[in-house]
Amino acid sequence: MKKILGNAIEKIKTKRYMHYIFIIIIGLLISIPFFWMQIFYTDDGKFHLLRLIGLDYSIEGGSSFPFLVFPFFCKNWGYSMMTFYPQLVTYIPYILGIIAGSFAIGLKIFAPLTVILSGIFMYNFINEVTKNKGIAFLSAIFYMIFPYRFECLFNRYAIGEFTAFVFIPIVFQGLYNLIHGDKKRHYYIAIGAIGLMLSHTISTLYTAFFCLIYILFNLKSFFKKDVIIKCVINVIFILLVTALLLIPMLEFKMSADYSILEPGVMRTAPENVSEKTIKPWQFLKDKEYDENGVSFVLGIPFITFCFLGLLAYQKMDKKYRDFYITNIILGIISLYMCTNLFLWDFMPGFMCTVQYPWRLLGFACFFLTPICGINFYYIMKYISKDWLRTIAYIIVFVIIGIFTVSTLSRYKETDTSKDEWYEQSIYANPQINYFSINRDNLPLKALLQQREYLIERDDKVKVVSGNADILNENKYGLELSFNIANISKNTNLELPYFFYPGYTITLKYDNQEIELEAFESEYGFLQIQIPEDIEEGQINVKYTATVLDKTAYAISGISLISFIVYIFWYRKRYNQKLKNN
Repeated sequence: MKKILGNAIEKIKTKRYMHYIFIIIIGLLISIPFFWMQIFYTDDGKFHLLRLIGLDYSIEGGSSFPFLVFPFFCKNWGYSMMTFYPQLVTYIPYILGIIAGSFAIGLKIFAPLTVILSGIFMYNFINEVTKNKGIAFLSAIFYMIFPYRFECLFNRYAIGEFTAFVFIPIVFQGLYNLIHGDKKRHYYIAIGAIGLMLSHTISTLYTAFFCLIYILFNLKSFFKKDVIIKCVINVIFILLVTALLLIPMLEFKMSADYSILEPGVMRTAPENVSEKTIKPWQFLKDKEYDENGVSFVLGIPFITFCFLGLLAYQKMDKKYRDFYITNIILGIISLYMCTNLFLWDFMPGFMCTVQYPWRLLGFACFFLTPICGINFYYIMKYISKDWLRTIAYIIVFVIIGIFTVSTLSRYKETDTSKDEWYEQSIYANPQINYFSINRDNLPLKALLQQREYLIERDDKVKVVSGNADILNENKYGLELSFNIANISKNTNLELPYFFYPGYTITLKYDNQEIELEAFESEYGFLQIQIPEDIEEGQINVKYTATVLDKTAYAISGISLISFIVYIFWYRKRYNQKLKNN
């Protein structure tokens, strides 16, 4: 019996699959609050529900792929909720929602998956660095239960941000393998970065920022021909595979001004970001929530295990002390950038897209949780007897469990039927007001008129200048047809759609059909100009997406296949090289 028990304990300690099983179990336990909480109740939950419902309308309504503009929303004027928000965190929850029969449930299933996967990928990363499964397992657990992650999940439902936790370890594992390892997994850089870009652009930007610092710490190892070539290959694949996000975003930016790209509207100017910093004491103790509605507490277990490094460092394996010190520095930088001590007023504009400096707590979590894992592991080395060490582990895990449960208990029970009610209400009345939706993606001209022109405007074609009779208007979703009569040359018509690239507009008259070019009206709507005098004619409008949009998706698809082929080719070549040596 003793031998069987001993073998079981040894398996739990050393077998990777056992660690994965425990990570899955812990991920599921952490996600229990989703059973009783509303998605609608969270900061961003309503927005993400609307994105999935809008995508469903596009697919069911026969809109053209890619579905960058959703029908019906914003008083039936069409609204883009896909161009500026990455696709990965839209399509996967959408598929899960279709299977589950509710998009709110789909979102609730998606979040635990990200928790579990983030734990697994952190485990893989730290195992590669330390070659120690115990340290890797401890680091993964700390990574999963860091308090700020619970805020992202249960308070904010910041889907892009908590999905980024999955891919950040993959990026750094690839970078570590490229610079310090056998380069066998260098393509993890591209895998992680592609996942990041298609999940959360802000996290992508700051991951690149910290990767650059990491490279500066390892310049001597980085500046080698083989390393640089592989780095360039990864960057090329990243840009090509994510073309489906980058190209439409660039096309929209060049076509008009949109609210999300305006620092003044989004409050992403340096002075705005500086105002949203936190005070250092908020890492230790806060009111239940501050004025941002977010808790920034690091938690006693994490603070304790970070400071235990003073004792653990002496016992630590020297081969990864550089990694340990680098992570401490990057973790401290992350925390510092969250606070009012950091000079955000002097930062370049691209860094201020972070909007809320305390988002960098996510990076502090990534850099410092391996420190906690390493410290915990080596502190236990001071206990010489195995049975005492086992008891110590149990006691510490129980204490950590109590703190975790205590943290989770702040996410109170809410009426989950509100999610179902909200979905049903949108399907019953999809023409919701623009005030009932996130307006970040509106044309800037429309946003500036949201309390004036938009309030008065109906869902009809308007004669902006010139003369025309508008007859027999027939509009459904992103399709509109109407007749025109007695229209004079250069007459301008404003169509009842917000201005986004991708609408095809045709004019039929005198036994001919021509395509009209749309431009942005004074109020952010589609506007067309009639090229000549016409007695009678018909105009048809349909959202078809642009050729460039479709090309971008084709580039991404072909590049993804090419990337997979490259991975297989590289691994085969690498293994053959090992065999020959």
